[in-house]
Amino acid sequence: MPRKRGKRGDGAVTQRPNGRWQAQWSTTEGGRRVRKSETFILKTDAEWWLRQAKRGQTPDLDLTVGQYMDRWLKGKRRVRASTLALYRSHVETHIRPALGHLPLTNLQPRHVERFVGELQAKSLKASTVGGVLTTLRSALQAGVMRREIPDNPAMGVETPEFRPEPVAGMTPQEASALVAAVEGHWLEQLVRFLLGSGVRIGEALALDQRDIEPGFVRIRRPKTVPRAVPISEDASAALAEAIRLAPRSGPKEPVFYGPKSGDRLTREVATHALPKLLEKAGLRRLTPHGLRHGAATLMLSAGMPMRVIAEQLGHANPAMTARVYAHVVPDAQRRAVDSLDEAIRKR
Repeated sequence: MPRKRGKRGDGAVTQRPNGRWQAQWSTTEGGRRVRKSETFILKTDAEWWLRQAKRGQTPDLDLTVGQYMDRWLKGKRRVRASTLALYRSHVETHIRPALGHLPLTNLQPRHVERFVGELQAKSLKASTVGGVLTTLRSALQAGVMRREIPDNPAMGVETPEFRPEPVAGMTPQEASALVAAVEGHWLEQLVRFLLGSGVRIGEALALDQRDIEPGFVRIRRPKTVPRAVPISEDASAALAEAIRLAPRSGPKEPVFYGPKSGDRLTREVATHALPKLLEKAGLRRLTPHGLRHGAATLMLSAGMPMRVIAEQLGHANPAMTARVYAHVVPDAQRRAVDSLDEAIRKR
């Protein structure tokens, strides 16, 4: 039977002799009939273009991946500053150099697969490669939602397997040695506060002097939700000392200042300085985030319930706390049993 012709203006997708697919559509512009067409490698892309053209939303086929990523970043208004900085780092360091020159509508899964392979060949951590892929996947999915691309070529690409190493526990003796190593250094007050509270480094550095109350601090710029965090006596003393040493006093002035800038201490400066200081003192290298883990394991070893630790750390889901620190529980239980032996021997 002869093929039934479509209605005038419906458009058509046909395969060219070279194997490519051509989308054709005609419309009226200024009283004249105008024919439009584009050629694609995949039939699905040609069909997508035709659907968009018929809606009056002809896609920009010259838009590159790099240009699109810039536009996507500018539109990210509801993310934390630290998250946006991570996205920018992924784009500028990895995505733009490898994929930025490609037209967005030409990006295929094979390009993304090769991109992931190149990242792995650089011996990057699996978590880093996975993070870059997640950023690219999220950006492209936004394009699908806005009908700028027909599908997400990164969606089917497997994320490299990532097995985080167990968090190293901290003993009271290690904590004491760590505090002794930073005594007199400009990091001393920050280290004592982190160990005595378990808050995130970003939350600590965002503290203003108005956020300090007797026995607790108010976290106004958190990763999850604002909260009041109880802190140890030594952490309270460290905060009082930090405020006394601050170059400026006032409710909205920072608690922790950089060693030279006279401005609020940044995460980068603290994270760079602490491991070097500890290594010089003959201790294991720890970042400020490692101090948060240390505070958590110290509380766990002291017998604090996992649910309470989760609240102290500001975890939205206590189950995550249990997953991160579950391997520390047997050590804590062993110390508890040993304490029973000590109690029995004393009788």
